[in-house]
Amino acid sequence: MLDDATQSCLHFGACGGCSLLDQPIGVQLVQKQQRATDLLAPFLGGRTPKVTPPPRPPRHDRTAILYPAQLVKGTLQLGIYRRGSHTVEPIADCRLQHKALTTFGVRAGALLRELGVPVYREDTGNGLVRAVRARLMPGSRELLVGVVVTRAQFSERERLAKLLWQAAENLRDDQGKVLPLVGTVLNVNPQKGNVLLGPTTEVLRGQAFQTDHVGALRLRVSFGSFYQLHRHAEAVLFKPAMALLGPVAGLRIVDGYGGVGTFALRLLRDGAAHVTLIENGPSACADARHNLEANGFADRAEVREEPFGASPLPPCDLLLADPPRAGLLAQGAAAIVAAAPPRVLLVSCSLESLARDLAALEPHYAVEAVELCDLFPHTEHIEALTLLRRR
Repeated sequence: MLDDATQSCLHFGACGGCSLLDQPIGVQLVQKQQRATDLLAPFLGGRTPKVTPPPRPPRHDRTAILYPAQLVKGTLQLGIYRRGSHTVEPIADCRLQHKALTTFGVRAGALLRELGVPVYREDTGNGLVRAVRARLMPGSRELLVGVVVTRAQFSERERLAKLLWQAAENLRDDQGKVLPLVGTVLNVNPQKGNVLLGPTTEVLRGQAFQTDHVGALRLRVSFGSFYQLHRHAEAVLFKPAMALLGPVAGLRIVDGYGGVGTFALRLLRDGAAHVTLIENGPSACADARHNLEANGFADRAEVREEPFGASPLPPCDLLLADPPRAGLLAQGAAAIVAAAPPRVLLVSCSLESLARDLAALEPHYAVEAVELCDLFPHTEHIEALTLLRRR
């Protein structure tokens, strides 16, 4: 049962990481449900979307940080952009992210200031350090950290490698147990602009990937690959999605925007005859191929490394699409309409893009169910599962 307590944070009101921390989580869920009902009303047929509540009051459940580096009053600082701005708020306290990640962010800022490395500047394109990233796996507790830089070779590299490992050592979980540190890396992004992560990653110590455990499944996730950043994603997102689909044994399935195989592996585990995973990111595709092989599913799956909708989709009984915040866009929606699968499950992280996608699909598909999954507590955002059936 969710409590009705509000929380406080010394950065709340300035930091853009959350905006609803001063409201009880039950109130937040009601507001999100009402917003989804209003926004999606043309497609719901009078239904109200269900809400999957978190397994416990949400605190410190975010399992990854990506802190941009910035000069604040002439000093390197790491943190989260202030609300509505591109100015960093240095973070020393947070109710959203895992406590160990907040501690690491503070340590990483101190070590970078000690090294005296130049900070990347968006206006000139000069400087070295763009950001710091850290991620832990909910199932295995493995920790991987890295620094995003504009070039791979620089005079402080070896000292950075040593200090970065030290900063990430002896970080602890909620039970006080040391989190296993599996690697420290450099991610290289030489391009001008405000995009933080780059296309290449080099190992400083250890390895450039983590392995998560989901029951009997093992998922490799490289530093540059996307992975859900909520520690209860299995309970809040994946189990409700699989329940919404019902039995999948014997089905031919297309997994669009499939990432490292988070849905594909679960579908194959539950008996899908074949899954075609479509993903544009090279790092995620490499992880997906590894994961299919490592879990014994390679003979029942195919990975297509291409944008979703770039080529005709194969015939299938079910299509699952988990696009980024922008949604399917015209190309993705057109690909689904052309393939005409009997059922579609959309996994959307933006209600606005979901409304646009449903408008594009509505002449061909009817909404059968909508379920909201609160992977973004204390913010206005919410994940939505939408099951569609061909008219």
